[in-house]
Amino acid sequence: MACTLAIDQGTHASRAILFDDDGNEIARSVVEVELHRLDAARVEQSAEQLLQSVNTAVADVLARASGRTITACGLATQRSTVLGWREDGSVITPALSWQDVRAADALEALNSRAEDIQRISGLPLSAHYGASKIHWLATQNEYRQANRFSPLVSYLLFHLLAEQPYRVDHCNAQRTQLFDLEQLNWSETLCKHFEVDRRLLPECKPVCHHYGVLKAAAIPLTAVSGDQNAAFYAAGSPAHDEALVNLGTGAFVLCALKHYCSSQKQLSGVGLSDAETITWLREATVNGAGSALAWVAEKYQITDSREALPRWLNEVTAPPLFINTVGGLGSPWWNAQITPHFSEENLTPAQRMCAVVESILFMLQANLELMHKESGLQSLRVSGGLSNLDALCQKLANLSGLPVERGMAPEATARGVAWLAAGQPRHWDTRKQSTLFTPQYDAGIQSRYHAAMDTLQALLSQENTR
Repeated sequence: MACTLAIDQGTHASRAILFDDDGNEIARSVVEVELHRLDAARVEQSAEQLLQSVNTAVADVLARASGRTITACGLATQRSTVLGWREDGSVITPALSWQDVRAADALEALNSRAEDIQRISGLPLSAHYGASKIHWLATQNEYRQANRFSPLVSYLLFHLLAEQPYRVDHCNAQRTQLFDLEQLNWSETLCKHFEVDRRLLPECKPVCHHYGVLKAAAIPLTAVSGDQNAAFYAAGSPAHDEALVNLGTGAFVLCALKHYCSSQKQLSGVGLSDAETITWLREATVNGAGSALAWVAEKYQITDSREALPRWLNEVTAPPLFINTVGGLGSPWWNAQITPHFSEENLTPAQRMCAVVESILFMLQANLELMHKESGLQSLRVSGGLSNLDALCQKLANLSGLPVERGMAPEATARGVAWLAAGQPRHWDTRKQSTLFTPQYDAGIQSRYHAAMDTLQALLSQENTR
């Protein structure tokens, strides 16, 4: 039986998952990795450790695949994580996480070019993306031996493949903010704006492309993507009026565009590309999802939140408001100045955690309203760890007024990149195995949503007048 191997290198773990010819998971290995949060701005990982974790996970799955023929492999990675290294593969710098914003101050000089940058790259000017980090790394004296600056995926490809290519896929290239979405290549203009030497960047290739052969088992690697881009295809080919809401450390909303067009409030990107075709995506980001729950649990010493949250969501019927700016406000506001806070004091742990859950939903809804105007959304599909909360899914359906479908496959990124690598088989569609949450009238959550948006708008107006 032909199988497909998926490699998913994420912020907290690397996964190798084997899928059979019908898209069913048959073997999995998960290896945790370390994240070093040096301070509020500096967040790093070890590229060597990330590579080793991938190799360990792959070796474990291959050892359990005896007698099976693995015909293709797909690789998905965390986006906007970058590093500097040498052409012999040796690492010179730490891997600066997608959460790292140490170069934020340097972006002030580019404010006058922000509109031009977003038009070309599809991304608002932000230190979360790779360009400012690459510039910072390239200008540090201690890293002057580096002659390659790239997204993490390029480093992994070099070491995983027998050919040792220096390449990057369209999705990960775009998250550097140095990529021209229309030309599908590095932008001379953006490289000039960010003072990055284009000659040090990897070669850009489509998502679906023969990248080479895995050293470990001579398996062709036929798809490479970013984690959220890959997750969009976890259930197969999405419907044109459907959006994916992926709820992990951060939350992301993605829907397909009929044709490419830029947006000043949300992101534009690549979903699927090959030698002949391309699918464009509109994307929204909520920086504080799982990370916001973790932040509040740590700040208020809530030790039993993971086990108690499903029960709390059913018990707390009217949570207070939480202004969720953990990690900074993402789309459509793009503001990093407002401090996260609750609207009330002397709250119980249950009230605090339920308020955070609703704050995530409120920011998702603000973005869904914009997407609905553009694409006429008729349904939502949810994935990621937080989607296992039934009450969260029901609240999302009630707030959005759209049916919410939760698939059976929890590993959305791995399954999506496996589907791409396997040639996009139509029979991998898993919708028949999904749980459906039908919208119900909920005046309370609608009222709290509008109150939260009014409060946030007032805070933003105060910030703008300073």
